[in-house]
Amino acid sequence: MATRRQFLAQMAIASLAAGSVPMVLASNTAAPIQPTARPRKLGVVQTVLGPISGDRMGFTAPHEHVLASSTDFMRLWPEYLGGRSRFTNGAIERMKAAKAAGIDTIVDCTTADLGRDVRLLQEVSRRSGVQIVATTGHWLTPTPSFEARTAEELADFFTLEIERGIEDTGVKPGVIKAAHQGDGMTPFQEKVFKAAARASKRTGVPVTTHSDARHRGGEQQAAIFEQEGLDPRMVCIGHSDESADFDYLAGLARRGYTLGIDHLFYGLSSMGGGTNGIPIWQDRAAMVKKLIDAGLNDRIFLANDWMFGITIAAAGTMDVLNERNPFGNLFNVRNTIPELRQIGVTDEQIRTITVMNPRTFFARG
Repeated sequence: MATRRQFLAQMAIASLAAGSVPMVLASNTAAPIQPTARPRKLGVVQTVLGPISGDRMGFTAPHEHVLASSTDFMRLWPEYLGGRSRFTNGAIERMKAAKAAGIDTIVDCTTADLGRDVRLLQEVSRRSGVQIVATTGHWLTPTPSFEARTAEELADFFTLEIERGIEDTGVKPGVIKAAHQGDGMTPFQEKVFKAAARASKRTGVPVTTHSDARHRGGEQQAAIFEQEGLDPRMVCIGHSDESADFDYLAGLARRGYTLGIDHLFYGLSSMGGGTNGIPIWQDRAAMVKKLIDAGLNDRIFLANDWMFGITIAAAGTMDVLNERNPFGNLFNVRNTIPELRQIGVTDEQIRTITVMNPRTFFARG
């Protein structure tokens, strides 16, 4: 019988997302494909250790987190995570494993309100060898000070971080985050989407979103972006694989939006996949193949939306997540990519999704 701690953690996981798949996982654990020829040189990508040429990004996971928390939580209560040094060292070891598996770059989609800690990201990147792109923008729930801002003021803040850098670090974010959940946006969330569009148009920095695909949330987001005059090619609609509706997904992709296929591990049976309309992970992979066959290979990202610590959910949540998905941020490397190969996706198509698409999206200027 589950302990109270495990029960609370399980409830927290259910509130984080949805997804599932049988525990019989693919045994082919081949590393991600790397480019075989030097690509054309693009613009720069801002990482926490400074700008790099786009052709240095390599295999990229465009939606990940080192720590999902809240503003200053690590500084105020590091003991909750076992101490800053212990947590940091653990994250570095996991990222070293990611590097060894072929992951060159991650985009850490942690905004300031989610506990973004640039110095933590710098240390993890420097010691693991994985390049990390930081994020500006805002997640779902506002603090009073942010909620009191207008859309234009929020756009000014996002622009300030992009042009000046985050806090006093000089680190410039490489993407703008906006988020909404459920059937309809709150007034604050609508302001954030408008602000993200305006900041993107000013700076040329792309936007990534948290969407509720089962409520066709990407369409609601697209309506605001297009009303603001933002080119859909500047936007990734995140968590799109929570939907099993091909017409919905293809419709967004054909309009120019990139689909963030980044919740496959939620399709494990241990995570609830196959119940309550939650697509299993193999069906999510099959949807990727269907989108590729429809000529939309250049409109797909593949990521894990994984983290190494979480304080915005019940105690024990991270333990339960690690138990249910022992692959962590290597889920796609160990399972999804072998499954894609098994169902007929070519190495070149996988390279497009994991190397070329992120490079085109994030390398600007």
